[in-house]
Amino acid sequence: MPKVNIFSDEWCDLVFEGRNQEYGAFVLRKLSSRRHRFAMIITLVFFLLAFTLPGLIKSIIPERKDRNVEVNALANIDLEKNKKKDIEPPKIEEPVEKIKSTIKFTPPVIKDDVDVKDEDIMKTQDEVNDSKLAISAADVKGNSDAPDAKDLSDLNQAQKQVVEEVEKPFTVVEQMPEFPGGDEARVKFLRDNMKYPQMAKESGISGTVYVTFVVSKTGQISDVKVLRGIGGGCDEEAVRVVRAMPGWIAGKQNGKAVPVQFNLPIKFTLQ
Repeated sequence: MPKVNIFSDEWCDLVFEGRNQEYGAFVLRKLSSRRHRFAMIITLVFFLLAFTLPGLIKSIIPERKDRNVEVNALANIDLEKNKKKDIEPPKIEEPVEKIKSTIKFTPPVIKDDVDVKDEDIMKTQDEVNDSKLAISAADVKGNSDAPDAKDLSDLNQAQKQVVEEVEKPFTVVEQMPEFPGGDEARVKFLRDNMKYPQMAKESGISGTVYVTFVVSKTGQISDVKVLRGIGGGCDEEAVRVVRAMPGWIAGKQNGKAVPVQFNLPIKFTLQ
C-alpha cells in the first residue's frame, strides 16, 4: 500500500472509495485540511500582531519626555510700575502767632539788697531810650515787627479772660432757675418718673432725699450729688430722676444767664 498523507485529499478519497460520498462526513473530511491551514494562518497572524503592535504604536506616537526646568534667574519685573503711589495729604501749615519783641520796664520798688533779684534790676533810662523795642512787662524776643503782632502782656490778658469765663455757680440770684412749667410740673414729673426702690419697700424706709445740682447758663443739669440721703436705694433713684429731667429755665443775675446751684428735696413716702 503506498504511503498517503492523512492531511491530503487523496487520503479522504481512499477512505470513502466505493462508499456513499454524498454523506456529510465525506465533505467534512474533504475540507478539514483546508480549515486547518486557515486556522493556522489566522493564529499566526494574531500572534504576530500581538507582538508587533506595541512597537508599531511606539514608532508612530513619539515618546513624551518630562523636562525639569530650573530657574536660575528671576525675570527683571519692575514692581514699582504697578505699585500705587501713596498720595501724601497736603501739608497745612498752621499760622504762626506773631509776637513782637519787647523790653521789660521795671517799676521802681524799694527793697533790701538781700531781697533784690535779677528780674527786679531796673534798666537804665539810656537803655530804654536806645532800644527800638516796645516797652512791656517782660523781655521778649519776638518773631515779627508787624503792627498787628501781639505783645506778651496781651496774651497774658487773654489767658486771664479765659480763666474768668469758667464761672463758679451762684447759690442765690435775682431770678432762680425754674423747671419748665413751674413747681407743679416739676412735682408731676417726679411723681410720674420716680420708682420706689424694692429694697426700701421691704425695709420700710421712707423720708426725704436732698439733692443738689447745677443748672448751667443753657439750662442743662450737671454735677448731681446727694446732700443727705436715707438709703435703701432711694438716694440712687433720686439722682437718676434728677438727671432725667428736661432742661430748666436758667437763672439770671443782672439780666444775664448764669450757672446756679440748686437744692431739691425729693420725698419717698410708703403707702
